[in-house]
Amino acid sequence: LATTADVRLRIFNVLGQEVRLLINQRQEAGIQTARWDGRDGNGIQVQSGIYFYRLEAAEFSQTRKMMLIR
Repeated sequence: LATTADVRLRIFNVLGQEVRLLINQRQEAGIQTARWDGRDGNGIQVQSGIYFYRLEAAEFSQTRKMMLIR
């Protein structure tokens, strides 16, 4: 992060449904990491496949594709 900001990191399935909210808090500037354990918001393991993550911080937002392989 370039500056301290309120950060939201969410995981979506290919239908655009939110699977899990990983981060929703203020974070300090610098390199940050997040790890998704392949579970949804209820703690249930999701299937292997294509997912998207969306990172929002201050005026910045980015969506990228990822693959979950079990």
